[in-house]
Amino acid sequence: MARKAEAIVAELRRRIVAGELAPGAPLPAAKAIMAEWGVSMGPAYRALTILRQDGLAEAAPSGRGAVVAARAADAVAEPPHLPRLPAEEAETRAELVRAAIEIADAEGLGALSMRRLAQRFDQANVWLLTYLRDKAQLQVLMSDAIFAEYPPPSRGSERERLEALCRLQWQMYRRHPWLAVTVSFKQPQISPHVAAHTAVAAPRVALTAAAFVRGCALGRDGEAFEAGLRRLVESLPLNQ
Repeated sequence: MARKAEAIVAELRRRIVAGELAPGAPLPAAKAIMAEWGVSMGPAYRALTILRQDGLAEAAPSGRGAVVAARAADAVAEPPHLPRLPAEEAETRAELVRAAIEIADAEGLGALSMRRLAQRFDQANVWLLTYLRDKAQLQVLMSDAIFAEYPPPSRGSERERLEALCRLQWQMYRRHPWLAVTVSFKQPQISPHVAAHTAVAAPRVALTAAAFVRGCALGRDGEAFEAGLRRLVESLPLNQ
């Protein structure tokens, strides 16, 4: 039940990030969730509860049902299920993420550890626990920070946007070789700015393209990327 609820939350979060559900827009009721996802009442209610806990949903003004929270933009500023921090602590965590990116860029992902990061700030390892749960969470934040610097294209046809998006992601992986290892496009681990890259086209199409680019990046195969990109984009069911 928990996994089903998390998958529902991840998809609704993606719709909020992509602007498909704006603040104040009604969220699907439990019965609508049951119909769309083919789940029972338990996962449907659990998904709505998680959305409220994450600050993405609030009671509708009418008192019936739920709507996207007015401050949903603040809630989606960080990857899902990561606790939000007070402003000062959030800035410190952002500094830690930037430092981690610098280490990974300069020396590779293998050189990055929680100990190494703490030493860079002249602190003990335990100090990091105020801002970071573990290295896995750090890598999610690192990936999301990079994707935040490369917003998806918004002009052109769907086919043109998808091709531009693939080239944009290839550029990101070339600049940050470790990114192809750390990024996740899978629900519910996908983070907000990574999720925004899946809104350029239908989710399955965007994920297929993302997997192609990431695979080329993991193999560091620029020839395969250039040779396969045009065939891929032309083969996918896209609007011209």
